Amino acid sequence: MPRFYLHIRCKDGRIGYDESGLDYPDAETAWSAVVRSAQTLKLVFESHGYDARNYAIEVEDELGEIVFRLPFSELLAPSWPQTHATYKIVGGHLGWLIYRDDEFVGGFAKRSSAETLVWEMVETRCAERKASQVLIEDEFGCEKHLCRCFKEASPGTPLS
Repeated sequence: MPRFYLHIRCKDGRIGYDESGLDYPDAETAWSAVVRSAQTLKLVFESHGYDARNYAIEVEDELGEIVFRLPFSELLAPSWPQTHATYKIVGGHLGWLIYRDDEFVGGFAKRSSAETLVWEMVETRCAERKASQVLIEDEFGCEKHLCRCFKEASPGTPLS
């Protein structure tokens, strides 16, 4: 079973390294575990007087490659002022990279894995009545998708 290392990165560049790692069958399972543990980690940060939105979890595989990055602000800031988000999935045969409003979130070998991750984030935002658009770019062009609550956004609201 592959081993994944869950490092904590601060906005100022400092990083807390996970030396032991955890075993997950694949990157998608690791992603789900990180998302589930994010709320608990937020409480740990707060109990020490830190703002969790200043941190991200970076998950590295056994080869030392960052598989994905989850900023706590992505899931833990329902009062975050920005109400619209643009997700970009960019890739091809070498892999798929994910960006949220031009900030790197993660990467996967398969397009389907990248799309699953992005649509989970979009659904979380929709539950909070925050609209998103998803752009998928590959060597053949660009696809644009709008979330289900996008139509309810105020006319003329900028997307990023």
